[in-house]
Amino acid sequence: MRIKAVLRDTEILQLNPGSKERIIAAAKKNVDRIVNLPSFLKVMGLSFDERCTMLAMLKDSNLHIWLLNDSQQHLVYFSEKKEFEYGGYNWQ
Repeated sequence: MRIKAVLRDTEILQLNPGSKERIIAAAKKNVDRIVNLPSFLKVMGLSFDERCTMLAMLKDSNLHIWLLNDSQQHLVYFSEKKEFEYGGYNWQ
């Protein structure tokens, strides 16, 4: 499985860390990419212990979220589609 770097830009990084706007913007920027969850949380302004905050903020979005564990890495995948070929746990 190919893990990609988390995409971010200056607009996302200027939003308040941990805010709903920053979480949604970061998720939409990384749609259809398998990324490292701890790195992704840092871009959102969250710690690994705050990963449930990420899920709660994205609950009402139109994104489908898969949580994975591969080679002792915590991974996340966001998509607007309901299908995902790598398995994992379909949280939403």
